[in-house]
Amino acid sequence: MPAPLRLIALLVVLLVAAVAAAAEAPPFTLARFLEVPVITSPAVSPDGRLVAYLVTWRDLDQDRRETRLWLADTARGTTRQLTFTNLQVGGLAWRPDGSLSFLRKDDDDATQVWVNPLDGAEPRPVTSIEGGVGAYWWSPDGSRLAVLADPPAPAKDDSASAEGDARDLPVYPVPADRADWEVRDRLELPQEYQQLYVLEAGADHAGAEPLTRAPWHPHHAAWSPDGRQLAVTFNARFSSLVDEDQQIALVDAATGEAEVITPADRHASLAAYSPDGRQLAYYQDREAALRAYLNLKDVVVRDLDDGAARVVTAGSQLTLGGSGSTPATAPVWDQGGRALYLPAAEGTRLDLVRVDTKDQKIAWMTGLEGNLADFGLGGGTVAVVESALHRPGSLLVGKPGGRLKELATTDGSVAAYGLLPARKLRLPGHAGGFVEAFLFLPPGAGEGDRLPAVIEMHGGPYSRYGNAWSTRYPWQVLSREGFAVVIVNPRGGTGYGQDFLRGVYRNFGTDDFLDIMAAVDALVEQGTIDPDRLGFTGYSYGGLMTNAVISRTDRFKAAVSIAGIWNYTSAMGQNNPQLFIDSYDRAWDQDLQLLWEHSPASRAGAITTPTLIMHGTEDEPVDPRQSVEMFSYLQLNGVPSRLVLYPGEGHGINKPSHMIDYQTRELQWFRHYLLGDQDAEGAEVPVPVEP
Repeated sequence: MPAPLRLIALLVVLLVAAVAAAAEAPPFTLARFLEVPVITSPAVSPDGRLVAYLVTWRDLDQDRRETRLWLADTARGTTRQLTFTNLQVGGLAWRPDGSLSFLRKDDDDATQVWVNPLDGAEPRPVTSIEGGVGAYWWSPDGSRLAVLADPPAPAKDDSASAEGDARDLPVYPVPADRADWEVRDRLELPQEYQQLYVLEAGADHAGAEPLTRAPWHPHHAAWSPDGRQLAVTFNARFSSLVDEDQQIALVDAATGEAEVITPADRHASLAAYSPDGRQLAYYQDREAALRAYLNLKDVVVRDLDDGAARVVTAGSQLTLGGSGSTPATAPVWDQGGRALYLPAAEGTRLDLVRVDTKDQKIAWMTGLEGNLADFGLGGGTVAVVESALHRPGSLLVGKPGGRLKELATTDGSVAAYGLLPARKLRLPGHAGGFVEAFLFLPPGAGEGDRLPAVIEMHGGPYSRYGNAWSTRYPWQVLSREGFAVVIVNPRGGTGYGQDFLRGVYRNFGTDDFLDIMAAVDALVEQGTIDPDRLGFTGYSYGGLMTNAVISRTDRFKAAVSIAGIWNYTSAMGQNNPQLFIDSYDRAWDQDLQLLWEHSPASRAGAITTPTLIMHGTEDEPVDPRQSVEMFSYLQLNGVPSRLVLYPGEGHGINKPSHMIDYQTRELQWFRHYLLGDQDAEGAEVPVPVEP
């Protein structure tokens, strides 16, 4: 038999074996899904010899997230566990002397910076700042830390800002007998946002004064190699969505004197000094015409001697810095100061790239089967965490651009369940466009089996689904319950270039809706999904899209909307309005009528789809009143619907008991309305209010 035919025969045998194994595997339940451990936060030591990382999972019995700190030896290929109780460790970094530092809560429930010298001595805290630390960065000599922490409380008799500092704001004191009152002169309160401090490691930090002050809202800091200066990413409006109006300033580490170096009309963020301190790399919006969400980001390198800034990624259609339209991680210089390493997305791919700052070429450094979840670089060693839609992930280590070896994995936690890879699809979209998607099929099912289907839209909308394990969305569980699950990337998402990204500008829930419906039609035509048993769901913008879909078509027999927006006009006043400010033209006046026309609320009378609505009560980006308003409309119109509000939850519903509850409700909802399972819970039919 010719070699190609032998290879095909072998692949067929392996596929048949995998399907058979999946069919005989134990049930992969919601509880098992939520308890799957994942590897996060790789941090490489300065000499490249050690990699610290975290393993996290949910403990349903204790109703909390568990975290353990681990250490890998790259030369020996060994790993060892450093913590054995849930100390809520995070923020891993290496002190320049080779000791390991991390954030950990102390006995007063405040998060401080701790150091483990790795010589057998006990870890110890090196900060003692009131209220705790949000993030930190070591000075080059390891003697100081730049930290984000709460600003000091204003003196009760203060009535004006400190004279001469334009960044101070007036303080409006409230009498002691009205301490629970709230007085505002603007949308945001300056005391809500952390400021930047420079602290001596291990000193007493009582009474420490911040280096920055409101209205600045610092987000990230990088030390110059000489320790005299910090490149600070900040928002001049102290908005809670710090990634929207960010600029970069060079701040004197002793005096706080600052020089803003990036243009006010373009988002800039996440600076990194070259090893010789003569260059500064950072991300910046490609164009000034539209705002941050709607711009591809370029990497800019600034010469700190003459102030000249040059773009080193001009023309690239990659999403740089991560898979979102605003970067998630700073670029990292190589040891010679010639190139930068950073994550980049292209379609559903997310890998590590190298940007040569001299010849301005971008080269892929990894070619992972799945997606890059995180990376660290130090001492000429790179560590990456990689996962796929059927594997929770592994820690891989090697030389940049070279072969990577596996040092740790949690893939064994799902090995018994025989999870199958999702099938990547490229489907037709609206008006000649396209939709990439992943299809999860039940064990033993084929693409022509006409299955009940759940379609899911991602959040954002300026993000996308890739071949990466999800700790939130139980697609593998739903497919094991007999559903074809289709997760879709319509226009408006990242990874497909600037025109695709701008496909929902002034257009939420419209052309992206048509993209999704074109993809659904294609799957129906090829016989994969049953047109009479369709469900739709999504979280955040996916919830918004769920609301838009059921207001524009009655083809879906069940829907689950989580943390979604219902009425764009009321959302402008209830939520942080940044999403609409970026995505529409003066959304509060110029496009106000357009907002209403695009809102699902404007088509409330057309909805007939039984809909489950869920939301956290403390959600700030999307106010829970959006879901309450939607539920009221559906009830008044007699649509079977249910509203579930989770106390204390923000935009992410994260408490394990809440997560298993909302995912169980979602599964039951689809079983009831798509499979006709009367033992699965649906909703009582409301009595509509007649004219």
